[in-house]
Amino acid sequence: MSSRRSDKVALAYVHGHDVTHSFHHSLMALVAHDLTTHRRVVEGDWLATRYGTGGIVKARNNTARKFLHDGDSDWLMWIDTDMGFEADSIDRLLDAADPETAPIVGGLCFTMREVGADGSGGMLVQPVPTIYRWTSTTGEDGSERAGYSPCFGYPRDAFLRCDATGSAFVLIHRSALAAIEAEFGDWYTPVWNPSVSEFVSEDLAFCMRANALELPIHVHSGIKTTHMKSVWVDERFSDRLDRIRVA
Repeated sequence: MSSRRSDKVALAYVHGHDVTHSFHHSLMALVAHDLTTHRRVVEGDWLATRYGTGGIVKARNNTARKFLHDGDSDWLMWIDTDMGFEADSIDRLLDAADPETAPIVGGLCFTMREVGADGSGGMLVQPVPTIYRWTSTTGEDGSERAGYSPCFGYPRDAFLRCDATGSAFVLIHRSALAAIEAEFGDWYTPVWNPSVSEFVSEDLAFCMRANALELPIHVHSGIKTTHMKSVWVDERFSDRLDRIRVA
């Protein structure tokens, strides 16, 4: 897998009023690194799209459309404004990516999933890697439930084929976005999953469209990020971490 050193990267994010310090710090370091190496980002497009309440889907679709029709960059790099990352992360993603065999490549990201009430008005939470497989189960009544399930036992520091990843830190080739637009008209509009009676979120809906067109999706678990999240911390949370540390 390889990419041309001259490939240009459009750096894209959607935002409200705030960004985290980790995002600001990481972005400054990334730009400084890029200026002294391949200049893929500084010579590419810069797509910062503001969204209002409930407007993330529209902002993502508008950004993808602007990337395809108003710019000439080869790759779109989504970075959420609560992410932290290393300065050479885009170079390393490009080293793993390929327009045909690996047009969608994400870094290793985690989200925070609420797994139950904590009894005090808050929630019990756990980190979840945004590396997903499509799975289905059959209930006792014979009904099928299908959807994306996280891969908790992912291989470390490896280049992995998967069925979906999030949009917090992901590199996408122009050809993949063009193919999805030609077939579906947009990229991030949520898709209804009748087996669980709920919508698939905008980032996973993008992956569903890519899956339908057999566009390969990968995650490089050696390209690590941080994700700023607020959580309820209590003894149970500490005990779970203690068990991991002991193990």
